[in-house]
Amino acid sequence: MNVLPERLARGARLLTLATLLALAACGPGTGGTGTGPISGVLNFSGSGFSAGVPCPTCGQVNLRLEDELVELTVTCRRFIHTGPWEIDAQGLAVLEGTLETTGFDNGLALTGTVPAVLRLQFSETRADNSREVAATVRDAHGNHLVEPLTLEQRPAAASPEACTAGS
Repeated sequence: MNVLPERLARGARLLTLATLLALAACGPGTGGTGTGPISGVLNFSGSGFSAGVPCPTCGQVNLRLEDELVELTVTCRRFIHTGPWEIDAQGLAVLEGTLETTGFDNGLALTGTVPAVLRLQFSETRADNSREVAATVRDAHGNHLVEPLTLEQRPAAASPEACTAGS
């Protein structure tokens, strides 16, 4: 009696079951990358308000949220996080990434990057339903790299302002 075909069939069934369970774990609501914390793309923007007062050095501020990309653009500064992210039950997202800062020396643009943490506190527990978001960018020591800002959800963010000498 040859038991090899029976063992192979059983092994194939177990492998199929394990694959299906692994794929199911990546779906919506499981913490995997099935659909992410938002549906589609969300944009928040504004002239940058810090504690109710316009930010004098911010100009137009844009926040773009995707399932695996978060980008905050403030005049001559850009925070970027790539990869999965989530929002907790209080509407808070804490994202590690980098802050690019562009400065000028004798008319030449110089860009530097530093590790940074972006905290987003949404006005609701879901970003999709939030009218506003408070954003702060800090370094590893907790120092502000971008002034705390409050932005409004908008259908489409305006193009970021160009970074020029003197801005």
